[in-house]
Amino acid sequence: MIDKDWLEDSIKEQAQLKFAARWENAEFDSSEARQAFQAIKNTNEWAMFKQVMIKAYEKAITNNVLNQLQGIKNLIHDAGEE
Repeated sequence: MIDKDWLEDSIKEQAQLKFAARWENAEFDSSEARQAFQAIKNTNEWAMFKQVMIKAYEKAITNNVLNQLQGIKNLIHDAGEE
């Protein structure tokens, strides 16, 4: 049986990793762009953006997990009817 706390923690961790991969680890060709991005990352707006995006990623990941679980439930149900 999957522990609910473990599942929630795993989803949060995956959402944070997805955010980091997409936003925090962005690479830029110019030092000017890199410096501007670093300046943005030091603002309250960035912190708010990060929080909102991580919540959105958590929701998407949760929906994917639930859809996959529904698929497994349907598979088990279909197997029992044979």
